[in-house]
Amino acid sequence: MHDARSLDHYPSGSHRIEARDSWVWIHHRGAWRKGAIHCWYVHGDTWMAWMQHEDPAPDVPWSAWGLYLYDGVTIRRRHAPAAIARIEVPMDGNGRERVTARLRDTGYSVEPHPTSSDQGTLLIC
Repeated sequence: MHDARSLDHYPSGSHRIEARDSWVWIHHRGAWRKGAIHCWYVHGDTWMAWMQHEDPAPDVPWSAWGLYLYDGVTIRRRHAPAAIARIEVPMDGNGRERVTARLRDTGYSVEPHPTSSDQGTLLIC
């Protein structure tokens, strides 16, 4: 996983939009950190987030600020960067396990949990 791309400044001609649902995770310096988007800058199809986030240094008690290019992978809504969901898998008439789900596109993928022997455990990341 790559880190969120930091920007020096937003391009001239960008317009500012106040943030809603501002609590996010940001992948910064190799790890997920809690963050909050203060506002967005939009230029054409490019969205940039002016935000604060936890500093990666453990001895720094204050937040770091920065402007980051938004891509939906390295900056995610705060509900979690990964979550485990247990499901009951019913057997169909042919003895096969089958699950049907319809998910909205949230930038997350669903995969079998790699460390679980229980096939009904999925990793949402």
